[in-house]
Amino acid sequence: MVLRSGQTSQWDILYDFNPVGRTQHQSQGYTHGFNLQLETNNLRDTSIGEMEDRFQYLATGDQWIRFDRTQVTTQVTANVCGPSSPPPYCFNAALTGGPKAVSWNVSKPATVAPARSMTQQKVLPAGRFVHGVDQNVLARCLAAAPSQCLERVPGLAKCVKARLVCNTTRPTLPSRTAGPQAASRNLDIAQTKRLAAMRFHLSDPQIQVRSTTTTAYDEAAGTDLAPQWGRDQPLWLVTSSAETRAENSKTHYHGLTAVYDPVSGQLLHAALGRQRAFQ
Repeated sequence: MVLRSGQTSQWDILYDFNPVGRTQHQSQGYTHGFNLQLETNNLRDTSIGEMEDRFQYLATGDQWIRFDRTQVTTQVTANVCGPSSPPPYCFNAALTGGPKAVSWNVSKPATVAPARSMTQQKVLPAGRFVHGVDQNVLARCLAAAPSQCLERVPGLAKCVKARLVCNTTRPTLPSRTAGPQAASRNLDIAQTKRLAAMRFHLSDPQIQVRSTTTTAYDEAAGTDLAPQWGRDQPLWLVTSSAETRAENSKTHYHGLTAVYDPVSGQLLHAALGRQRAFQ
């Protein structure tokens, strides 16, 4: 959400009904339009679940107004996923609602769908109020009809207007049930080497593969994989000291560190250049 910051020329930025920042260099206190976009420079290895971008504007009299579909322009620069454009080189995208636009829904599928369910909204104990908003009611609304929460959840619109933290529900991911042995049967060391060799323009003998976990990799690489993929989940750690380069780039690097999900074969993280020390 983008809301005028008082009587200034700046704008407050809110995400899921919570303030996250404020613009600093706007010269005028009005806007002619705004953009919502999903962009990646690594189509082959990127996978992003559906993001539902809902947009309204706050008109005179504190009324939330939706845009007419004729006022919304959409564009997908890559292919839209379909029979002639299968993943991973495509996006799913759709503008919902009519005649008023409700949301712009976008996602980026991988070649192989991850072997885990999508994010689920946590339902909090009834009666837990934060700044006048019942978090249990809000959680149910977000799960059922998020585009209507401002109207349906008592106190939410008032909380948002005051720029307070209105949403303390947090997404939770069900833990993956496959253990290390089951996971390793889906993608073994030789297969992981072949994936990395093709992706990073290396040969199999230049690549080393061993097991690690999300927690161990996060601690060594400074990443944050565990909240999404689960703590201590098995991963394949790929390292190399050979010269490599990024996809669609002429820049060369000495060294590679990466991790693959042994269940889906998805590349979860990669760093080119000087390797970090792993225990």
